[in-house]
Parts: sequence; structure tokens; C-alpha cells
Amino acid sequence: MPAMDNETAFAELIRDYEDQWVAIDDRNGVKFIVGSGKDAVEAAQAAEAKGFPDAALLRVPSFSSTFIPSAALAAPH
Repeated sequence: MPAMDNETAFAELIRDYEDQWVAIDDRNGVKFIVGSGKDAVEAAQAAEAKGFPDAALLRVPSFSSTFIPSAALAAPH
């Protein structure tokens, strides 16, 4: 099996958490999801209950949406 790059491995990690918050812990350079929920508080509480009080929180966006930055936020001419 070929080695996965970091971006592909991370995409696989969050695949089942679309439109949710996740708590992520890093063990020896490998990321694990240690909690999830409908909001950041729920994800943090789930991680803390499993013994990961310092897990990083991330909002996983909907995979069917697209982000396009507003031109109004561009630097003035």
C-alpha cells in the first residue's frame, strides 16, 4: 500500500465528520480524532472525558459548499 501524504491522511481522518466540530490530538506525529459534536463545547467535552483536555478543535465544513473570499476584503488600490 503506497504511503499517504499528510493532506490525504487528514482528509480521510475527517471524512465522517462533515458539518461537525472535532477535537484532534497528535500522538507521535499521527493525528487522531478524540471527540466530536455539533458545537465546539460538545467536542471539547467529549475529548476531555476521554482524557484529552488540550485537544485542538476544528470545525469540519460541509463538503458540498465552496468558499470564495469577498473582493470587498481586498487591499485598497
